[in-house]
Amino acid sequence: MPGFPSRVYLTGPMGAGKSTVGPLLADALGLRFVDLDWLVETRTGRRVADLFAQAGERAFRVAEAGALDETTRGEPAVVATGGGTLAVPANLRVAHAAGAVVWLRASPETIDARLAATDLTSRPLLLGPGGHALPAPERLARIRALADAREPFYAQADVVVDADGSPEAVAREAADALRAWRGL
Repeated sequence: MPGFPSRVYLTGPMGAGKSTVGPLLADALGLRFVDLDWLVETRTGRRVADLFAQAGERAFRVAEAGALDETTRGEPAVVATGGGTLAVPANLRVAHAAGAVVWLRASPETIDARLAATDLTSRPLLLGPGGHALPAPERLARIRALADAREPFYAQADVVVDADGSPEAVAREAADALRAWRGL
């Protein structure tokens, strides 16, 4: 769509809706959609959870940074980043240089409710000892702690969209916010 940045990077905590809203926003903007976790898995041949478990978070973050860099070239896209991707200053700079950064801001309670309905074993940062999902009170506390630690990075987004609503509503709001940001 003319006037929109050629790349839009969705950021925010896990469960904020980046992978769900991303395809809807991409359709609205006439761009392709890329899920950064999928790209990492494709490039490494391992699921994110397996990469975390077998090689550690540091190895995952290196692979993630490489995948992020890959999204800055080629066909324009809406990119759903991982919850911690843009909490790395170098990655945040890469995203800002390549396009617009949109923070999908959702409450910890909304995030917890969304994640409770998923397979938590695919969320390495919500696992306790032995690889078991954290119980509800501990899970919510971990979600809050991660969000608090990463908020200073998320707050550097070009556009902030409240993401507690339906994916369709959030995608519409993001498209409208991008139009306003670009002065369209």
